[in-house]
Amino acid sequence: MNFSIKIGSPKKQRSGCVVVGVYEARQLSVQAEAVNGASSDYLTELINRGDMEGKLNSSLLLHHVPNIPAERILLVGLGKEEEFHEKEYQSAVRTAIKRLNETGCTEANFFLTDLPVEKRDVAWRVEQAVLVATECMYRFDRFKSKKSEQAPRSLQKLTLNMRNGAEAGAAEQAIARGMAIAEGVELAKDLGNLPANICTPTYLAEQAIKLAGEHKLEVEVLEREQLEELGMGSFLSVTSGSRQPPKFIVLKHFGRDREARPVV
Repeated sequence: MNFSIKIGSPKKQRSGCVVVGVYEARQLSVQAEAVNGASSDYLTELINRGDMEGKLNSSLLLHHVPNIPAERILLVGLGKEEEFHEKEYQSAVRTAIKRLNETGCTEANFFLTDLPVEKRDVAWRVEQAVLVATECMYRFDRFKSKKSEQAPRSLQKLTLNMRNGAEAGAAEQAIARGMAIAEGVELAKDLGNLPANICTPTYLAEQAIKLAGEHKLEVEVLEREQLEELGMGSFLSVTSGSRQPPKFIVLKHFGRDREARPVV
């Protein structure tokens, strides 16, 4: 999925869907208030009829909201405003991504990243949105006889919106950081999902060497003889019944101070 940052109001976005939040007790977030004002209190009318209570993990998809250029408006329940913390934010993002992927829109403007979360800045909110979104979209179908190709109308681009232009730089860095973490998580998931006859110690060593080459890491693969010299009897006993030779892989990342930091 592609991510980008944009500064602007939800009432002016021309996109497949605009995502805004609603707190419990039918309380509109600032972003939802902007949509409500532009649409002549359309959201208020719906909420007052009981269509949306704002409970955490609830959602309501609206089409052709008056005076709003977006094709759809997705209202996401946030729960009680005073209890909207890290866990609730992540949960609301997850609900929104799953609902978006069911709508048929390929791109959306996401205003949940503009919500206040106690003791968390915009960089954290953006990074978490990237991590949760990539987690929701992850699929492993490498060994399916008929792979589930990505539907042409599935979510492919997410624009993370905010009102404060001064936060754009930190938000862009957060996207890059979130994508890097997500790539590592997906690699770990792929390796964990592989069957043992493919994901052998030798295969893992090959992947580690490839990873080191791509990201300027230092890699060391210890073979049986080296492990015996180190007195790693317990480790070797686990592999004694396998025809695959044991390997112990060490990856090191060098920080700016050039101090080696083991990562595996």
